[in-house]
Amino acid sequence: MSSALSRRQFLAGSAAMLGAGYVPGIWSKTTPTRLPIPPVVDGSRGRPIDLRIRSGTWSFKRGVRTPTLGFSQDYLGPTIRTRQHSELDLRYRNTLTESVAVHGHGLHVPGEVDGGPQLTIEPGADWQPGLSIVQPAATCWYHSHTHGKTGEQTYRGLAGLIIIDDEVADSLPLPRRYGVDDLPIVIQDRTFDEQGRLVYSLLDADEDGWLGDTIVINGAVAPVANVPAGKVRLRLLNGANARFYIVTFADNRTFHKIASDGGLLEAPVPLTMMEMSPGERCEIVIDMADGKTAGLLTLFEDEFDDDEEGVLGSLSNLFGRSEAALPPPSLTLTVDNALAANTAPLPERLAAIVRPQPQEIVRTRDFMLGMDNGDGDDDGGHGAMDMTINGAAMDMNVINERIERGVWERWRIRSDQGAHPFHVHGCSFLIERMEGETALPDQRGWKDIVVVDDDDWSEIVVRFDHPATEQYPYMYHCHILEHEDRGMMGQFTVS
Repeated sequence: MSSALSRRQFLAGSAAMLGAGYVPGIWSKTTPTRLPIPPVVDGSRGRPIDLRIRSGTWSFKRGVRTPTLGFSQDYLGPTIRTRQHSELDLRYRNTLTESVAVHGHGLHVPGEVDGGPQLTIEPGADWQPGLSIVQPAATCWYHSHTHGKTGEQTYRGLAGLIIIDDEVADSLPLPRRYGVDDLPIVIQDRTFDEQGRLVYSLLDADEDGWLGDTIVINGAVAPVANVPAGKVRLRLLNGANARFYIVTFADNRTFHKIASDGGLLEAPVPLTMMEMSPGERCEIVIDMADGKTAGLLTLFEDEFDDDEEGVLGSLSNLFGRSEAALPPPSLTLTVDNALAANTAPLPERLAAIVRPQPQEIVRTRDFMLGMDNGDGDDDGGHGAMDMTINGAAMDMNVINERIERGVWERWRIRSDQGAHPFHVHGCSFLIERMEGETALPDQRGWKDIVVVDDDDWSEIVVRFDHPATEQYPYMYHCHILEHEDRGMMGQFTVS
């Protein structure tokens, strides 16, 4: 993987245009299609939401049907919308011939309803978690978390968004019309064979995980969305198995990041590009008032060279490119003047974030992510458990950490090789240092994923307010799904 430090320092201040992989093979001549908008279901009124885990077929390209998985639909799942201080009642039914666990990624809920790998739903069985939503407004998601099969099941479509609203977010003049000026954007990379079928193999994945060659947005290749001539909010999810993305626009326009994984930032942060790691969410607002088309570029971070001079040198060759010379957009936004526009200025302040005082942090824990350091034992027929955290591969029978409820801790995380997105269940945390550097402004909100590498420690401060028992513990793990499936995951209780 590329040098994270040079990558981040460059992205923090640069407005350069980057290169990216083109859409290959049978997908190279895809006719632009309308952006699919997942249906939204209201989970704020306590009424049960039925989610059937099922197989289907999906047209990533017109005329080509691809076997897929989904929640109550052929690919992905509906967007579940709920509110702070409400009860979210979900009813999963597994109609597949294999077991599935479903994790509510980013939700602050007890371990018994978190959806870790202990909570598998057997074929033909149901699981009905009742979730008390106590956290602020945020864009979360749900996806497969089946031990040893998370990568394959998520890759084939078992993922969907969860949007939490609250009174603070309601009071702000932000775009909020779902599917009109508030768009769900699930970014994934997939590989297809000549018949348009998804190609995936955990055993054949390289050390960086499974990297697709075609970007899909909400399950479509290079879609187009009509939007108003005003502020437009994109709720971006990096739903990739392993790929780090660079997100920017073909005309190099400035956008404002307003929220990260766990909710609103303290203030909007102006950017021209940003990195997104697997599992990460970013909410951005762009202004379409000029009426011009905006092409969202989703670029492959791993195409950078490994040393700083190589990165800067390769990027400098692309400076000043015209839009025509750039890679094709993964999503195109076009203005429809018939749509009512939100022209209100962005608020200067968004949310208050209270950080713990140094004396409140009662303990420090270190976590080292290891590549190829496991014992090599085969686990469940899905491949060697050869990746570790603190020298131990994931073992469903072992509790790796025991944590006291309601107290602040400092976690220091790094890897012995390459960059990894480190995810913690059951909480949101605050990043103090990322890869040895002070967290940049757009990373100083509530998070549940932090990028770590082998150059220096990343540091977070975290507190757990819900219980997790030995029977239903929380997980911490790398969110490169193939790393997780190969053992880079641990379990912890909160009591």
